[in-house]
Amino acid sequence: MTELLKGRTIIITGATGGIGSACARRFVAEGAELMLVDRDPARLAALAGELGNDPLTMAADVTSENDMNAMAAATVERFGKIDALIASAGILRTSGQPTQMVDTTFEEFRTIVDVNLTGTFLSNKAVLPAMLERGEGDIINVSSVSGVKGRAFDAAYSASKFGVVGLSESLAEEVGRRGVRVQTLLPDAVETPIWDQLGGAALRPKTMLPPERIADCALWLIALPRDMFIVNPVIAPVQQRRKKGKAAAPAAATEEAKA
Repeated sequence: MTELLKGRTIIITGATGGIGSACARRFVAEGAELMLVDRDPARLAALAGELGNDPLTMAADVTSENDMNAMAAATVERFGKIDALIASAGILRTSGQPTQMVDTTFEEFRTIVDVNLTGTFLSNKAVLPAMLERGEGDIINVSSVSGVKGRAFDAAYSASKFGVVGLSESLAEEVGRRGVRVQTLLPDAVETPIWDQLGGAALRPKTMLPPERIADCALWLIALPRDMFIVNPVIAPVQQRRKKGKAAAPAAATEEAKA
């Protein structure tokens, strides 16, 4: 590895999830010091043991302002700074099946928005003072392609991820000139254990990205020269683009013939 992140301190929320753990492995390989944050202390301990570089860990809830403030304070106390935040904590559904909005309970809607959007807001807000004081930092918020194109039967998820995009764009305008770079990742379906939890093969998309690809993109965004930033990159598998291209060609030819 090239040690692109040597000497950098990075917080990862949702650290034991598919994207979060892939980022942790990738960043450690590049020399980063990590604060790993997740609600599950047992899985945090297992990941920390696997990484083997003595990361700081904290069992915390991203929807708790106190927890997020404690996360930032503990990171500064241990490492003296916060170079980057990867806000990857998120949930797709609280139930196993896709749900029409008319059948979505208020409790389910509120839970999804709280974790995905409020959690992003609180984690971002918590790290900002340390970053602004130094005049430098990177915030990478993990949204979704559903944050730029609504998806049927997942209204709460799409709404929350649209919110993450809007929050990130607004914050980028606020703090970009003060040295803090805010960027958003918009992955398509990612191969993570969540699909097994939501019903297995019947609900799995046919084409998915391995979480390591998302980690590669997050690394790329953090490692960009300080005078650059990338706006809302959508990350999708090549097979999906080829499939869409083949499907669209006959329709396009038909429209041209009609004209």
